[in-house]
Amino acid sequence: MNLNETARIMKMIKAAYPKFDRNANEKDIAALWAWRFKDADFKAVFAAVGDYIDGDHAFAPTVGQIKAIMNDKVPKLSAADGWAEITKALKDSLSNAKAEFEKLSPPVRAYVEGPETLRMLAGCDVAGRAYQDYQARFFKTFAQMQGKFTERPDYAALNAAEAKALGQYTSDSGVPGSSV
Repeated sequence: MNLNETARIMKMIKAAYPKFDRNANEKDIAALWAWRFKDADFKAVFAAVGDYIDGDHAFAPTVGQIKAIMNDKVPKLSAADGWAEITKALKDSLSNAKAEFEKLSPPVRAYVEGPETLRMLAGCDVAGRAYQDYQARFFKTFAQMQGKFTERPDYAALNAAEAKALGQYTSDSGVPGSSV
């Protein structure tokens, strides 16, 4: 969302809540909202503000309240569906990991962290410990993480133990058993 779109949102809020920015600088409020929604789709923010206005609220919305409304509308991806995306991507990830990584949905892509993880998993034996451990952690944490956040979760931080555990199974090349 850009600054012009943010101004439209601010006008809409001001029309519904005349005291919205009475004690603050309009430009500062608009800059804050533009910053917090810089990666958001204008139509999604517009719809969320409309939903908030349609509710029984005595005060103007906060950024967090609008993000919560937007988050509630985003369908959650199940861990099984997320893992299905990963297994599909693994079929061509030894030679084409970057392209396969880009095909993953945003929550799965954030969890996987990068093409090198796909390349490493593609080189693993599916009955091997590294693959099985990664899969078990994925199923244990993926669905939980999606439900706990109003913004995109920091999967990289939440997945730090995963990355450390995978490191013990692989060599520098990222492929288990490889000496290159």
